[in-house]
Amino acid sequence: MTLRIPLLPSNGVTLRVVAVCRISTEHQDERSLDDQEALVHSYISEHYEGPVECTVIKSQGSGEYLDREEFLRLGDYIDSGNYDLVIAEDLSRICRRQYAYQVCEDCEDSDTRLIAINDRVDTFDDNWRDSAMMLSWHHERSNRDTSDRIRRSLKNRRKNGGALERMIYGYIVPEGAESDLDVKKDPEAELIYDRWFSMLEEGATFTDVSDWLNESGVPVGPYARNGEWDSRMVGRVTRNAKLKGIREGGRQKSVRINKTGRRKSVKNTT
Repeated sequence: MTLRIPLLPSNGVTLRVVAVCRISTEHQDERSLDDQEALVHSYISEHYEGPVECTVIKSQGSGEYLDREEFLRLGDYIDSGNYDLVIAEDLSRICRRQYAYQVCEDCEDSDTRLIAINDRVDTFDDNWRDSAMMLSWHHERSNRDTSDRIRRSLKNRRKNGGALERMIYGYIVPEGAESDLDVKKDPEAELIYDRWFSMLEEGATFTDVSDWLNESGVPVGPYARNGEWDSRMVGRVTRNAKLKGIREGGRQKSVRINKTGRRKSVKNTT
């Protein structure tokens, strides 16, 4: 990306820069953060020969999350007006959706230049608005298409028993298992469940059952957040269709909370 207007420090001496580097999940190679930082430093050195003071913001988390500590810190840096340049590999490294465009405008308000190298966006270029808006839409559309493709694939696999669902207490998932067809029942758990449902039939509450499970040293399921049984957990497991041998994946779906970019699970009515 060539620059129509050269990089210039506002104090006439040192170019003060904020470099933004981000990966989305723990499954991505953390070396990508170093690669992004190297790209930024290389770009700056190609376009500016004077002293540079660079603050690097490295983070791991979804670009949709607007409450990330690193993203909020970037906003403070921009609002301070103490920096000459905010630079990233592309806009999606900063954040997703229309908020990436908003960051560009925030930079403009504070007279801070923003450059997204691979997107060829430069807020000191008169045409940056059209490019930033279209690229923000493109990144969002690409993200949504990928999500829809994964959802369709999982739905088809689940329908044919090819998706491995999260198991509750009482099921053994062998190492290397690829579908729920590989899952086995734990023989010891059958006796526990027999007593569990007998207690309920005799009038015991979910709390009574959870107390008995904890006193008996029965472990919670592998994906339970709590280390001990409680009434809510007993209720969920009691009503779980897996105990009847019924696949129930897809009952819930994830929806975005637009204000924060975080997600919540809701009942899937489609």
